[in-house]
Amino acid sequence: MVSFKNNWEETYQRFDAWFRGEKTGRPLMNLFVPRDGAAPCDAMAEIPFDDSADMYLNVEKNVARCINRCREYEPLAEAFPKIDMNLGAGSMALYLGSEPTFAPDTIWFSHFVEEYEQALPFTFNPDNVWWKKHLEMLHEQVRLTAGTDIMVCIPDIVENIDVLSAIRDPQQCCFDIYDYPDEMAQAVSQISDLYMQYYDPIYDIVKKPGGQSAYTAFDIVATGKTAKIQCDFGALIQPSVFDEYVIPGLQRQCSEMDNLLFHLDGPECIVHVDSLMKLDGLGALQWTPGERNELGGSERWFDLYKKVRCAGKGLWIALDAYEPSQAIEAADRIVREIGAGGLYFQFPVMSRDMAESLMIKAEKEWKI
Repeated sequence: MVSFKNNWEETYQRFDAWFRGEKTGRPLMNLFVPRDGAAPCDAMAEIPFDDSADMYLNVEKNVARCINRCREYEPLAEAFPKIDMNLGAGSMALYLGSEPTFAPDTIWFSHFVEEYEQALPFTFNPDNVWWKKHLEMLHEQVRLTAGTDIMVCIPDIVENIDVLSAIRDPQQCCFDIYDYPDEMAQAVSQISDLYMQYYDPIYDIVKKPGGQSAYTAFDIVATGKTAKIQCDFGALIQPSVFDEYVIPGLQRQCSEMDNLLFHLDGPECIVHVDSLMKLDGLGALQWTPGERNELGGSERWFDLYKKVRCAGKGLWIALDAYEPSQAIEAADRIVREIGAGGLYFQFPVMSRDMAESLMIKAEKEWKI
């Protein structure tokens, strides 16, 4: 076994406790440092991708690049080695019938839902070409990483109105709230019905012997069914619409899964936090401030942080856009202001000496 991380059991225990709202000893930390010495390079990782499609679909090249990164950077604290190959942000769109357009920085989905009466009901199709392709890719990732401790991540399936907007059109979905409210509610409910039919087979492929799983987004891993959930479309709708169309599906996911992190994207979505904090089974919230706004860790977001922690949910805070010393200072401010409990900090790559000092500081000054 090639092991790139030496504290797996401690990491699982801390994540499990964090998702359950229990004490973790200190804040969780996603922390990488350069390994000492030159890392041997896999020749496959030097072969360029043929095009954008090859970049997303070529498992062998992506695994080779992942292994090289693992040889180059060591995960400390709760960081862990992983491989994640997504077919866009919201691959359920493909499973339902959309076609992808591969670009260097994303995958675009075709809008195929023109009329609800023609498109509904959305059903599980085991023969969908992209569903079968994604499963094949996951099996290949597991095969190529066998003999290592690299986690093969569950891909970014996505749920609720976010999937519907990807296959219909975000602007049209805004009109649908007023023009076709019943049909839209039916479509979103069917997407919620299908989520676990896609999640469960993927989980069965990638889970570890102890049942642990990792999700592609936001560096989360825990024992049981683990995922990031979201509703970026929430930026376009008022709380009453969010509560009607989105909350029921999210609550269903919370009841069917073990470890859930909600991805809150942008200040426009803050209006939905009160509803999210009432979700039974939601373990934590991840906050993305968005471009042109203050970074994670800014005092502007302290009221949001406090609301999340007062609700007993964990809090994922990105500090990786700062310089290392600034990130540590920002984390220290947050701990002094709201306490150390329930926090998960994302740090930038830093020197080993600085990381070891940070670990000592966390153990001594950020104890829970």
